[in-house]
Amino acid sequence: MYAYLRVLLFVFVGVVIFSFLNFYLAVRPVKFKTGVTPGQLGLEYENISFKTEDGITIKGWFIPAKKKTDKSVIVAHGYPFDKNNILGATYFLAEKYNLLLFDFRYFGESAGWYTTVGYNEKKDFLAAIDWLKKRNLTKTGAMGFSLGAATILMANSDDVKAIVSDSSYANIDMMIKRTYFIFPGITKLPFVWLTKLYARMLFGLSTKEVSPLNEISKIKAPVLLIHGDKDSQIPVENTKKLYEGSNKKNTELWIVPDADHGYALNLYPKEYEERIFNFFEKNIK
Repeated sequence: MYAYLRVLLFVFVGVVIFSFLNFYLAVRPVKFKTGVTPGQLGLEYENISFKTEDGITIKGWFIPAKKKTDKSVIVAHGYPFDKNNILGATYFLAEKYNLLLFDFRYFGESAGWYTTVGYNEKKDFLAAIDWLKKRNLTKTGAMGFSLGAATILMANSDDVKAIVSDSSYANIDMMIKRTYFIFPGITKLPFVWLTKLYARMLFGLSTKEVSPLNEISKIKAPVLLIHGDKDSQIPVENTKKLYEGSNKKNTELWIVPDADHGYALNLYPKEYEERIFNFFEKNIK
């Protein structure tokens, strides 16, 4: 009997420790920094910083368009990378648009002790919009990849005229379950439940609130959803759910054949750039 209880206690402690370590590494992941800068791509740029409503200092770049314009695109990077990482995939937009790229809290050069994988990051994105508005730049679109895409959708700002979402998750609960894919069936449930408990205890956050799917039907701006059908990190079912929950009148869907996470541009560079460029041309007015 005592041996049985000891085994149960050992298993319980193991589940608690493993789930907490997984949670800790999710909110304080190893940060990947990319060296490329706009200057290396022949672009003029300004180092900028601004504060969020909760006092976090966000660092970024403002890249003026090659021809003067009052139209801008805010570009939001993925997890766990930085603004530099998304630059190479989006700088083609500088041909006709001012670009604002920034590091989400905790990542890159920005302040912050942890990431909430999109929830508090909404404040970072909204602060970027405010920075542009202070410069009287109000014709604004937004493009995000992965974490950045999810954040933009959740922010659902009326100041954004058009949204490109590349490889967003539908809700964080789906991603938490995927994190524990090594555990079959219901055996993953204790890990999932504890992860949600840690978010509630440490951040006062219900994971149900971290959900682009909750917001997408309310978005008034045109949305272009992009996702690779071979995405091994955020399965394509996430964007399919987003499309199902969206207002079809203002939402376009491009499922990219054979593309893994972030590989749509690599496989179809011309089509990728043309689709995004034409989408913004049509909708940022």
